[in-house]
Amino acid sequence: MKKTAYFFTVCILSLLTACTSSQRALIPEPPPVTAVPRPVPPPEVAPEESSVLAAVVQRVKQGPGIAKYIVQEGDAILVKSDITPADLEGLDPIGLEEYPRDALFEVLYEVSHARRLDDSRFLVDFSVEEKLTGRMRRDQLLWHIQEDAAGLLLAFDDDYQDAWERYFDVFDKYGAKVTFFLQGTMCPFCSTALNRGHDVGYHTLHHLNLTKVTPEVFFEETLSALDAFRNEGIPLRSFAYPYGLSESWMHEELSKSFTILRGYGVTFRVYDSETIRSGYISSKALDNILYKKDEDFEALVTSMLRTLKFIGGDLILPLTTHDISDTADWGITPRRLEYVLQTAQDLRLRFYRYQDF
Repeated sequence: MKKTAYFFTVCILSLLTACTSSQRALIPEPPPVTAVPRPVPPPEVAPEESSVLAAVVQRVKQGPGIAKYIVQEGDAILVKSDITPADLEGLDPIGLEEYPRDALFEVLYEVSHARRLDDSRFLVDFSVEEKLTGRMRRDQLLWHIQEDAAGLLLAFDDDYQDAWERYFDVFDKYGAKVTFFLQGTMCPFCSTALNRGHDVGYHTLHHLNLTKVTPEVFFEETLSALDAFRNEGIPLRSFAYPYGLSESWMHEELSKSFTILRGYGVTFRVYDSETIRSGYISSKALDNILYKKDEDFEALVTSMLRTLKFIGGDLILPLTTHDISDTADWGITPRRLEYVLQTAQDLRLRFYRYQDF
C-alpha cells in the first residue's frame, strides 16, 4: 500500500522538516554512521607514580561487580564505568588513604574495536583516567561471552507479508523469533506467523498519522478491527504507532487494549524487561534509507550489539524495519538482515517477541 508521509527528525535538538515524497516514516536521513574512533594511546605512567591508578586498572581487569553505562557522542556509542576508592577495597594500594572517598576514575572500554580470539572470547582495550590529576593508563581485559538475558526485540512493520514469509527459513536458521506489526485487517499470514513461533502486533488500518486525525478516526484506525483478529485466535498484544508519532492521551487509551505500545526513531535505546512491561518503548530504525553503505550499517550493528552484550544483564534492544528487499528504502536488504541475525547469534544474544513481555 503506497503511503504519503513526511520526513522529520526525532533527535532532541532537531527541527521538523517537511517532505512531499512518498516514504514509510517521518524521519530524516542521519549522517553516515562511523565506528568509535580509537583514541591515541597516552604516555604510560610509571608504576611508582600512582599505585592507586595501577590498582584501578587491576580492578577493571577483574571484571565482575563494576557497573557499566552507555554514553552516546554523536554517532559513537561508548561504554564507560566510574570507579571510586571505595571500589578498591582489598587491593590496598599505597597512597589510597590520601584520596577523597569520592575521587573518580573514569573507565572507557573500546568494545566496538574488541578483537575476537575464539567463539566465546574477545580482547578489549580500555583506558582509565584519574580525574583528579588527568593521568591515564591503558590496558586490556579478556571478555568472556556469557549466557544471560540480554537480547533483541526485532520487528517488521506494515503490509509486506509476502516478503516476510519468504524469510521464515532464514529466521529459523539463526533461531530468531520476531514480531510483525501488521497493517490492515485479518489475513492468513497472522496464523502462519504464529505457527512458526513468531508474534503479530497491530499497526492500524491505513497507516495514518494519528496525531493529525480526529478522535473518531483515531479509534477507528486503532481498535475497530481488533475483534476480528482476536476471534480468530490472534491476540494482538502490542501496538506500533505509524511513523512513531503519538500523544500522551493515546497511550492512556490504547493501554486499555494493548500490553505494549511502541514508537519508532533513529536513537539507540536499551531497556530492561520491567521497563518494557511498563507500557511504552521506542524502537531503533534499521531501514536502508538511513545507511547508504553496507560498511556503515555493519559498523553500527556491531557497535550496538557488542555494547548490549558487554553490559549484559537483561538489557533488551528494540529494532525495527519494514520490507525485506535489496531495493526498498523503507526496509532491510537480505544481506543486512543476515548480518544482524548472525552477529546476534555469535554474541549469544536472545531473540524476544513483544508477546514475551
